[in-house]
Amino acid sequence: MLVIITVFIYSNYIAMRVYPIIPWPAHAGISGFESPAAEYTQLGLRLDELLVLHPSATRLCIAQGDAMKGVGIFDGDLLIIDRHIKPQTGSVIYGQLNGEFICKIYDEKRRMLLTSDEKCQAITIHDYDDFCVEGVVIRTLRQHLYLNDFINLTSDYSELRTSLDDLLVLHPCATWFGVAQGDSMRDEGIYDGDVLIIDRQVSASQGAVIVAQLNGEFICKIFDKKRRILLSANPQYHAVPIRDCDSFSVEGVVIRSIRMHFQSSLLGLWSCTP
Repeated sequence: MLVIITVFIYSNYIAMRVYPIIPWPAHAGISGFESPAAEYTQLGLRLDELLVLHPSATRLCIAQGDAMKGVGIFDGDLLIIDRHIKPQTGSVIYGQLNGEFICKIYDEKRRMLLTSDEKCQAITIHDYDDFCVEGVVIRTLRQHLYLNDFINLTSDYSELRTSLDDLLVLHPCATWFGVAQGDSMRDEGIYDGDVLIIDRQVSASQGAVIVAQLNGEFICKIFDKKRRILLSANPQYHAVPIRDCDSFSVEGVVIRSIRMHFQSSLLGLWSCTP
């Protein structure tokens, strides 16, 4: 049974309802925010307050390569790194090994650095290695609509000249949030539990990642506008044709997604463990 989670955001806390539904195998569900309080303009807190735990100990960096795709970190993603949090076995860390910056899964007990790619070998940390942990990766931000460049944001958070709200939200009055469910969009970098930033004002062009309602169900798919087909980003799922008899509406374009790698008190219900 597929479970759709609906999260209602009020001014300073989050409540959750769980609804069991009968699954349609071609879909990966997305939980929409049915309450008007889920609108970005009524969030009550800035994204900086929700995503950054320790501002003075936070650094932003860009991920390079796809060796960490298994935990939802893709090439070009923006990493939010917290130096204040102590790394533990299983933490996704950002560090230096013999002068090279790395992003790996930390195995403290065995003194090893792991990736989520089976083709990449684990790295043993020897006594003679120059190794240090620069911080724990607590969030990753992914662009699905390229309107600005993350590459220039590598810096300490305190030196950032713009807010995360200005960086991630294009049209505040037309923006809402949803939580992805299922694995049908994994090759687009959207994993189960990711928070989606959805913009109603952006045009749903050919190939856009959209959130739509199809026969009363919220779904997140790639929009093949020319052929009127909804595509998954996972070969295990079939394309879904939009028939004349279907009730179909585009609820917005997914412009960003946020993955939680570390739980915070404010976002406890949004967190997902790699």
